[in-house]
Amino acid sequence: MKLLQNLPIIILATVLSSCGSTKKTTATYWVNSAKVDCDAGAGKTTCLQVSKAENHENAEWSNFYAPINGFTFEPGYLQKIEVTETQLDAEGVPADASSIQYDLIKVLEKKQDPKLAIHDIWATTHINGKAIESTTTVPTLEINTTEMRASGTNGCNNYTGQIKNITSDTIEFGAMASTRKMCMDMAIPDRFDKAFNSISTYKKEGLTLSFYNEAGDETLRFKKVD
Repeated sequence: MKLLQNLPIIILATVLSSCGSTKKTTATYWVNSAKVDCDAGAGKTTCLQVSKAENHENAEWSNFYAPINGFTFEPGYLQKIEVTETQLDAEGVPADASSIQYDLIKVLEKKQDPKLAIHDIWATTHINGKAIESTTTVPTLEINTTEMRASGTNGCNNYTGQIKNITSDTIEFGAMASTRKMCMDMAIPDRFDKAFNSISTYKKEGLTLSFYNEAGDETLRFKKVD
């Protein structure tokens, strides 16, 4: 009889103990301004990219496969968010789902991504400060900040490759794959390639995009293609 009288207390204590053992932590993330294609286990989808860096300028982005309850992704905007991370009981989690539940606490910062300003197609007007006089072999550059890729032509050969990193004023290109044609006049293509390989920083003013080497000298200048 005494055991039956104490049963509600035992059940309550068990419930409280179970609740108390749930692991909850808080974390702060930067969420990138664009989603990326990813493989989430159940097929191809798009994922957020997040970083725990203090400053988004220094962020190394990682794919984030789980949903964040209460969070609204906005393309073109960087968001710094605070979330709770709740460790779920592994026995109740599907094999292709996250064992951690993420819930938004609040958005700490939201700002337009500055690199979207150079997401466009550009035609070269100057190489090392000298205007291009030819109208038939004008090099071009297409910058895709969503896919972090660059492509174009040097005036003879087509090229394509990865953009390793972009901040509000610096850019780092990866190795570019290129076709290997030999054109009648290789002067502009050769000058373009050499200047392109020295790019370190950039500045956009209106419809003009300029690139500079580490010494601060202008290497390439482009105008936006209509």
